[in-house]
Formats: sequence, structure tokens, C-alpha cells
Amino acid sequence: MIEKIGKYRIDGVLGSGAMGVVYRAFDANIARVVALKTIRSELLDGLQESELVARFRNEAQASGRLVHPNIVAVYDYGETDGVTYIAMEYVDGTGLNAFLVPNVPMNLNACITCMTQLLRALDYAHSRGVVHRDIKPANILITGSAQVKVTDFGIAKIESSALTQVGAVIGTPSYMSPEQFRGESVDGRSDLFAVGILLYQMLTGVRPFSGAASVVMQQIMNVTPANPSALQPSLQPAFDAVVQKAIAKQADERFPNALAFLAALTEAHLQQTGGAAVTEEDNERTVLAFRKPEHSAPAAPPTQPGSAASAPLPPAGATGSALPSTAPQWLQDFAPDLQVALSMQIGPMARLLLKNAAREATDVDDLCTKLLPHISSEQGRKQFLDSVRAIKKKLGLSTVGAALGTGTGGALPATQLSQISGGGTHLQLSAEMMEAAHQKLLAHIGPIAKVVVKRAAKLTNSPAEFYRLLAEQLPTEQARSKFLSELGLP
Repeated sequence: MIEKIGKYRIDGVLGSGAMGVVYRAFDANIARVVALKTIRSELLDGLQESELVARFRNEAQASGRLVHPNIVAVYDYGETDGVTYIAMEYVDGTGLNAFLVPNVPMNLNACITCMTQLLRALDYAHSRGVVHRDIKPANILITGSAQVKVTDFGIAKIESSALTQVGAVIGTPSYMSPEQFRGESVDGRSDLFAVGILLYQMLTGVRPFSGAASVVMQQIMNVTPANPSALQPSLQPAFDAVVQKAIAKQADERFPNALAFLAALTEAHLQQTGGAAVTEEDNERTVLAFRKPEHSAPAAPPTQPGSAASAPLPPAGATGSALPSTAPQWLQDFAPDLQVALSMQIGPMARLLLKNAAREATDVDDLCTKLLPHISSEQGRKQFLDSVRAIKKKLGLSTVGAALGTGTGGALPATQLSQISGGGTHLQLSAEMMEAAHQKLLAHIGPIAKVVVKRAAKLTNSPAEFYRLLAEQLPTEQARSKFLSELGLP
């Protein structure tokens, strides 16, 4: 492997793409780790090389003006020994594409957290005359603390042209605006179109436009997709209006800027939550939702590093059934949609809780009764019951019945909700036991251990069940056995 490029010491390869290699590098002058993105000149020839290098340099200069906490910073540009490079901020994060599970909506608080940071980053960039042109999940990095970092401002335009021709239509088909397909000039509203598609995907688990590139192009130009609430009945119709405005065919019909988009999205979220403030529990779920998954989704050719720091936790609804093959048919039919509805309220713990509750459930209503106490807010429980009724209707079952106290189809009275959930209180394990478990788990999964321990302690006051819940977060049987043995358990 090459040892040095310019002043940068090369410490490893982070990834490679059509244009070149991205290295983890070190700037000894200021003791800073960077991601060094390079153009491999041997892959280019003649005028194409000179034009692409010029555009690479110009875009680096434009991106270098962007200093924002949600944008990957560009530090330096250089040409040396036949290599053209850009030195960028090294981000210990994972592409958003790794957290998008097909047919499974993202936890709503996590979705709003991500969208808020993304839209603020775009507002900042657009106000300085920089249009991204290739907003997509792979270009949005999420750190372990759920911070968004947008990468490849304008640079993706160059990389895409290298795959076709200079001056060709630029972008990723599933997220491109109609004007991009027409080869017209674009402004910030094209980025907002892509954000609208991403929002739709996060809310529903599916992209509004999909298929071969030619099919996607036809859909984007001519088809209006179904409202998100048609796919996820628990969503307020206010989200439908936000999404449809963002992905309007004509740029003039979209939000005029990112802040207008954000204001409308915030209002829709307030309607969804009944105006309830974000709690510490909500923040914990957001962090858990952005935990690095065990099997990341296939990424586009990397242009910015991810990280391999901690053991993974599958996202809510991760592939693979939570139920044994011997589960009764009613449960196999009902569980996938129920897991989605539960994940909308409690995030990644939904899969595990559903699996545990299903072991002793006698029917659909009994299963829902066992799951309801794990939803901490009255508003969330009501939304969950609404989703359950919609699922039962879709499957041709009666509405949630006497076991949930909703034989008339209404929501549970507040007093009964409080009784089922233990009045909002939870028996606690001893602080010493929790801290000991936290320290042991920390070595296996990193800083997220604190959130996992706190969450598990709210679900049970049984030490055996508490340790089992923690062990479930480890990816292999060997890791689980080691963790339990470290705690002195068989």
C-alpha cells in the first residue's frame, strides 16, 4: 500500500470507487486524522482527465466554504505525483442506507431527528450557493450519537460523470428530480425533492419510485405515489401534505427552501404526538435506532469512511423472523405488521419484545395486551392500538376486543392504560447491579451500552431476565456466553 500522498501519511484504505480510493490519512503538521479522497489519473485520459480534475478542484473550493456541524468539512486540495486529492473531515459514522430496512418504517423520532439536521445543513449550503445534486442515504452519515453528517457536496457530480460522460445527466435515479432527468439547471429545490423521497422511505419503509432506471424516470416524471398514511395508517395525514409538496413535479410547487420544509415537517410531527415534548426516552430510542446494524445494506462506492467500532444491534424489523417456524398461523400472519407498529413507538427493542410476548400469547388481543405496557406514553399507546385495529381490518379480523378493553373500537381509557403500564413507573434493579452490567457490556458494544442497560432495566426487575435482555444485544452465541460468564452466570 502507498505510504504517503503529499504531506499526508496513509494509514489505511477506507473504500474505493469508480474515480479512485479513499484513504484514512494523518496530517502530522496539525496532528489531525483525515479522509483523503483521490482521483486515479491512470483511469482517465486526455481532455476527460483535465476537465474532471478541474471540476474536482472547483467543487472542493465550493465545499471548502461550508463550515457546518452537519456537513463533512473539506480541509485541503492538492495534486502530487499523478494523484489529485481532497482532504476531508474523518467521520466515525455509518451511511444512512445501512439503517433503512425494506418494508419497515424508521422510528419516527429518529426520522425527525435525521431530517431536522439534514434540512438545516441544506439550508446552510443553499444560502451559500452550493447545491448538493445527489442527496441519497449513502451520502448521509450517522454517528454513534445520532449526529447527521452530509458528505460529497458537489463532488458526486464529478464521480457520476466519470461513469458516463462529462455533461451527462447527474444523480442517483431513485432520488433525482424531474428537472435533473430533463438535463435542466437545478437549484436547492432539486435537493429538497430528494429529501422528500428519503422522508417517504423513512416513514413507510419503501421508496415512492422504484425499479429499473427507465421505470423510475417515467414514475418521477408522471406518477404521483400513494400517501404515506395509506401505507402506514398510524401516520397523521399532515405527513402526506409535507411529502407530496416536497416531491411535486414542478419546482415552483415545492417548498421554497429547506427551512420552510422543516417548519412543515415539525408541525406534522407535533400533530402526530399531540404536542408532547421530546423526552429522554425518545432520545434514547433515537440513539438506538441509529445503532450500527449487524449486516449493513449494500453501500454505493464509498467516498467517506464508516466505522467498525462496536458490536451491532439489528434495527427494528431487521431481516429474519422474530418467531419460530412452529408459531401458530394467526401469529405468523399478524406479527410482521405488529412489529412495524410497535417499532414506530419503541424503536429497535420491538423485535425482541414481540418475540418474548409471543411465547405465552393465546390470541391477537392477548399478545397486544402483553406489548402495551412497554409503550411509555398514553399518546403512543393510543397510536399503537389504532395501528392494531388497522392491521386486523387488513387481515379480515375483528377489531381489538375485550382483552384490550376496546370492544367498541375506541382507545383504552387513560385510567386503564395507566393500570396496564404500571402507572408509568418501573421497578428498578439495584444501581450496583446495573453499573456492573454496564461496565461489562461496554467492552462488547461500546458507549451505547449505557442506553441498552437503562432500557432493559425499565422492562424487568428480574436479574435473570435483565441479563438475558442484555445478552440478546450481542451478535453471536459465543459473545453472549462470554458476556454472561463475565457476570459470573452460567
